[in-house]
Amino acid sequence: MYTGLLHTHRSVAYLFLLATTALVLLAIYRRISGASGTDSKMTLLAKLSLISGHTQLLLGLGLYFVGPWFELLTTNTAEVMKNADVRWFAVEHIAANIAGIVLLTIGNSKLKKASTHEAKDKTVLIFFGLGLLLILSRIPWERLF
Repeated sequence: MYTGLLHTHRSVAYLFLLATTALVLLAIYRRISGASGTDSKMTLLAKLSLISGHTQLLLGLGLYFVGPWFELLTTNTAEVMKNADVRWFAVEHIAANIAGIVLLTIGNSKLKKASTHEAKDKTVLIFFGLGLLLILSRIPWERLF
């Protein structure tokens, strides 16, 4: 079960990274060029980003609770905190990614309520951009490829 969850978690990561990066780049393009006719693309990318991000979170939580870190964390927290590799997965990776998904969720809610193109772009750049940066900072790149 662990291996299947891990492969699915890695596969969905590509969709999440693609959709969220495209969304942020679209907002940057709109700000630089002054283009404003791409709200439907922005809405679609935001939905893809949010759906794949929440799917990633659920898969990650499944991995967390069936993986080796959770048992080690619940039995010997001091050892987890001493070992940088285990601490990275058991604490840092999950905390940063949950915070990133929270930012995406808030951003999506604010994006729906934004009435002007400028407000939509600003919302995407702040919430989706910061969420993406936070998540990118805690991706195990050596394991993703």
